[in-house]
Amino acid sequence: MVETKGYTSILIFGGPGSGKGTQGVVLGQMPNLVHLAMGDIFRGLDKTSEIGKEFLSYSTKGRLVPDELTVRVFRHHVEERINAGEIDPDYHTLILDRIPRTPRQVELLAKVIDVKRIVYLLMEDREALVARLMGRAKKSDRPDDVDRSVIENRIEVYERETRPVLEAYPKKLISRVNGDQPPLAVLRDAAACLVNVISPNI
Repeated sequence: MVETKGYTSILIFGGPGSGKGTQGVVLGQMPNLVHLAMGDIFRGLDKTSEIGKEFLSYSTKGRLVPDELTVRVFRHHVEERINAGEIDPDYHTLILDRIPRTPRQVELLAKVIDVKRIVYLLMEDREALVARLMGRAKKSDRPDDVDRSVIENRIEVYERETRPVLEAYPKKLISRVNGDQPPLAVLRDAAACLVNVISPNI
């Protein structure tokens, strides 16, 4: 049996408020790039399907979705879009946002995705990061997130559970981008990291 090399992928990585979603959406507008955000994939699940019901058994109780289920949902979504002709594995590169999110997910996805680059959005200014998250929460009608302690906890959870994902990949794949800059400057630097990685056949 021929072993698959996995879906060609770029990881958009960073803590809460670093701009992953914004940059992923913009980059995903390029002809041969597809932005896949795990939050959107969860929200778009057919809740009457077997995998949708399994997801609901956790989400409706406020429980974390297990890594194994998260990866199954991701694979299911990609396969559906391939079958629908929306993703061509030979042409498209996937821009992955919030997956893999744990070292365990890295293991489970080892043969599923072929990571070519990790764009790591760094926000060194902690106060600016907290201010950005509080401002975003006010605009999105999420009053609980305006609480500084909630935001600080989100950052700590990221540092403890998600940041170790970087250690699972070779350092040569990681490109650090200053996320404290204006969005267009971040986009410029993120795109520069990908120029020699993305296939020119667009």
